[in-house]
Amino acid sequence: MTRHPVPGQVKSRIAEELGDETALAVHRELTEHVVRRARAAELAGTVDLEIRLADGTAAAGRRWLGRASRVRTQCEGTLGDRLAEAVGTAVSEGAPAVIVIGSDCPDAGGAIVRKAVAELARTPLVLGPAGDGGYYLAGVRADAADSVSAALFEQIPWGTSGVLAVTLGRLSALGMTPALLPTLDDIDRPADARRWQARRLEERTRRPRTSVVIPSLNEEDAIAQAVQSARASGAHEVIVADGGSADATVVRAEGSGATVVSAPRGRAGQMNAGSDPASGDVLLFLHADTVLPRDACALIADALGDPRVVGGAFDYSAGDGTDPFDRFISAVGQLRYTAFRLPYGDQAIFVRRTVFEDLGGFPELPVMEDYEFALRLKRLGRIARVPAAIRTSTRAWRERGLLAVTARDIATIAGYRLGVDPARLARWRQAV
Repeated sequence: MTRHPVPGQVKSRIAEELGDETALAVHRELTEHVVRRARAAELAGTVDLEIRLADGTAAAGRRWLGRASRVRTQCEGTLGDRLAEAVGTAVSEGAPAVIVIGSDCPDAGGAIVRKAVAELARTPLVLGPAGDGGYYLAGVRADAADSVSAALFEQIPWGTSGVLAVTLGRLSALGMTPALLPTLDDIDRPADARRWQARRLEERTRRPRTSVVIPSLNEEDAIAQAVQSARASGAHEVIVADGGSADATVVRAEGSGATVVSAPRGRAGQMNAGSDPASGDVLLFLHADTVLPRDACALIADALGDPRVVGGAFDYSAGDGTDPFDRFISAVGQLRYTAFRLPYGDQAIFVRRTVFEDLGGFPELPVMEDYEFALRLKRLGRIARVPAAIRTSTRAWRERGLLAVTARDIATIAGYRLGVDPARLARWRQAV
């Protein structure tokens, strides 16, 4: 739920002290930020996103927020009337549940949306309390929408610190207790706007910290070199997510300075498990048989200096580059990227931490998890191609043969793009 950016018609409390131009800029940036985060949840398959726009046409909204956006105009009336109409329309069109979010809470991202969805599987109502006494999110299941609409939306003292308390009191009178999400802050007042502007300035100017996550399984011969390369590249921390190695992988990873976490076997799940304890602003996913260039983290920081960039990857290089066979494999890897315009896991994909969380991490697929994740990244924003190469092992090519490995990989990509079940593709890859 947002407004078209018209000077003098948005963020009136901010405009009173800081002026219409500042209020307009804050509103635009907040809306674009919240929509981008909600779109990530949609790309992950969590929700269908609809933007409800006041003071503007649907066409104007699409020009502003993207032509692929689904935009509708809000109805006339109070905020309660407009919320009730949006919920009622979605339910009438078959939505099993509806979540409405304002455009002024920058931390209401994909992770919060997933929490709301999970709560709605257990209870018919969920609210996200705001620090100013209102709420930034309301979710209702279709089977409860009619019975609670009046309590949620009619005669509420909108714009005051009593919104949440009044709403909870009315729901209690109906014998209903909503699930409550974490309390987050809205950006409504001049002091809020100053904090938001300071936060954005810090995000744009502070060098991000990069956490390197390495999934491993029986990689005792390679893991130490991968960890050491990550530490030498300027990584804030290195986390090895081990899938149950039966060799010395864990001992050698810890001996090289990595933190090791255990996870069920499977690259997607291991990478997601490794990201959980990570504390960096950026997550970089490195294969255990791959090493990073020495200035990798500085190059990542430069790439992410553009706020439109959501993530990226490095150029591909096989072996040490001295062997003609290695150089040919490197050329094949570069051609693969050029042909499909997407990075793959063996190129050390990196992503902003907030984007990773909004997307829900890597999809839990037995194969092609890196391809699907990169595809979602590309749909969300720009993917940077860092002008430096990782160096990966050529063991698979040498053990199985260049043509066999290339044909297998191309067939897997083609099968996935054609809609073949990933589990079937995984079984086929293991058999060939």
